Amino acid sequence: MIQEIEEFSIYGVSVKTDEELESDLNSSLIFPLWKKFHSIFGAPDEIYSVYYDYKNTHKLEYKICVGVKNPHEKGEKICIKGGKYMLFEGFGKPEIIAPKLWQNINEFFKNSSLQRKFDTDFEFYTTNKTQIYISMKE
Repeated sequence: MIQEIEEFSIYGVSVKTDEELESDLNSSLIFPLWKKFHSIFGAPDEIYSVYYDYKNTHKLEYKICVGVKNPHEKGEKICIKGGKYMLFEGFGKPEIIAPKLWQNINEFFKNSSLQRKFDTDFEFYTTNKTQIYISMKE
C-alpha cells in the first residue's frame, strides 16, 4: 500500500554502515547502535529506525539512525522526507518480524515495475507491530 507521508523529524543515535558489514553479525554496526540507543533512551513505546544518505557503490552504503519523535538533548536530529512511501507491516516480536519484512521487500522489488527511491526509508516499532516505509520514485 502506497501512502503519502509528510516530512517529520526524529532524534536519536546514528552510524554509517553497508551491506557487507551487516551481512555478518561479527561486523554489524546496527546491533551496537541499538544497544547505544537503549542505554540513552531506555525502552520507549514508539521507536523509529531511519535509513538515509544512501550511496550505491559496489556495496550499498547508508546511514541508520534509531530514535524517537520527541526532541532529546543527546539525540541527533534526522529528517524523514515527505513523499510517497510503500508500507510493509507485520505483527509479533520486532527482532523476528523486521528481517522477514526486509526479505519480503527485497523480493517484492526484484519482481516489480515499481522502484525504490533510496532517499529515506524507515521502520516504526510499537508493541508487537513493525511497519517499514520504503520511499518510492514518482
